[in-house]
Amino acid sequence: MSLNERKYLLPVLTVVFLLSMFLVPLQGKDENERTREEWVKICEKKLKQVEAGMERWASAGIPPFKIRDIMLAEFIPNMKAGKYQEAEKVADRALKMLNKGLPVYKPRNLKKYLRKTKETQYIILPIREAGQLYGGQTDGLDNGIQQTIAKIGKATDPRQRNWGFHLIIHTWRFDPKHSVNKRADIARAVRGAFDVAIRNNVAVHFTIDSHEWENRPDLWNYADKEKPGYDPKNKANVEWIDWDGTPHPHRYRNWGVPEGMAPVICYNSPHVLREVSRMIGEVVAPPIKAGLDRLKKEGKEYLFSGVTVGAEPALPNYENVDRLRPQIAKLMDQNGSPKARLGFNALTNKGYSKTEPPKDFGRALAQINQEYTSFWSQKLAEAGIPIQKMYTHVAAGAGVVGSPQVEFTNAPLDIAFNHHSRPGWTTYPVGPFRNDFGLLYEELARHGNPHWASTEASPTMGPSGGKHSLSMKDYLARHFDYGATAIVFNTGATSKALSDSLTEGVWGKEALQAYREHLAPPSK
Repeated sequence: MSLNERKYLLPVLTVVFLLSMFLVPLQGKDENERTREEWVKICEKKLKQVEAGMERWASAGIPPFKIRDIMLAEFIPNMKAGKYQEAEKVADRALKMLNKGLPVYKPRNLKKYLRKTKETQYIILPIREAGQLYGGQTDGLDNGIQQTIAKIGKATDPRQRNWGFHLIIHTWRFDPKHSVNKRADIARAVRGAFDVAIRNNVAVHFTIDSHEWENRPDLWNYADKEKPGYDPKNKANVEWIDWDGTPHPHRYRNWGVPEGMAPVICYNSPHVLREVSRMIGEVVAPPIKAGLDRLKKEGKEYLFSGVTVGAEPALPNYENVDRLRPQIAKLMDQNGSPKARLGFNALTNKGYSKTEPPKDFGRALAQINQEYTSFWSQKLAEAGIPIQKMYTHVAAGAGVVGSPQVEFTNAPLDIAFNHHSRPGWTTYPVGPFRNDFGLLYEELARHGNPHWASTEASPTMGPSGGKHSLSMKDYLARHFDYGATAIVFNTGATSKALSDSLTEGVWGKEALQAYREHLAPPSK
């Protein structure tokens, strides 16, 4: 069975189990004289225990293929046949395997995925002074770059290997027509970024945010008459929890501290897409295109690392939030938010309905996630941004087999691919990526081995020196030796502990030494 076929097996197990409870009668009584309802509770409990064990394996970097195959091949057929006692025995066998302890990780031979590239390889570092560009100041960033040069040196051949800085373009928030900060000028910031890159001979990378629209109540406020932007028609622009058009009030995230924000965007709302087209065509693309034209004129095109399009797209399924994201679940309880599946608005726009729902909700929602990022990439390409310099941004650890998080986000690995940009992922060494990036390399191979990027990165994730850490030298090799052309490092989080961990991974002594060695390779 291929990786693609396995992606949604965890939700499939649960769905088939639940259906069997209603569709299959108990086939007589066993020696224990248990009722059908008793068997339902027993099998449901065992299934949850198996899922929890599988999640432990996945968190340790061991995708539980073997256990999942047993459940799919034996547990599900027995449940569908009403043979609950046999199903229980299968679950017990799976639990016995899971409870023996984690399998010993055996390093895989990944040599067949090794690749060389003639393209520039970029290390993109988070230099905090880059934010000053929005106010028109460049001196702080120049100083930050000079301080970084003192730590890691200059690239021996910047056309082969270079480093640079990162500027986030807050598309919705800093759109001049609706900006929350009238002094924040996107065009000025982008121009300043190119100026600094050229002066210092380092690369510039942009991240174009596509989800943070808190400043646009004119699009999402469908409920509160007392607040700006109220219009009941706005429910067409946010996500629903059912076919009847019931909006969900918040989007939630946890970057160290759980947060509730404006509702989840309906990614194919006509009104939303018109605004995206306007913002890209009028605000975002023109200054980037002008900067690229300037680099070309000066013969310094190698100073443009690229553009990250979007930020970890998701159409959340809050039905299982208590199990998968308990901290978010607690905040949802405080807010009184319904714990339900989202995506019914976008599905309705695609022609689905209560009477004709998608055969596979997860796959249908994944396609909607993919199409939203693809739309942004397409509009940027139409405005003159090279396709080979744009990268998507999908949370890799939440999108592969063995990670039940894909059930939550509906954002599997393969939505990183589209016709208008290159693939990009968040690549912390956690879960299925703790031990190696083999699953990523396999996905890339299935799509023709395009170049790719880590569009959010750090070799540490969690307490410094903890189980979710990797040497920077090995971390760089996992990327650049296997076809990556850019690594965009991150140190931002909403908790000090997580931010400190990320910072140590990116700016620690071992990391700085690895950068120096990478940027000044030995002469041939």
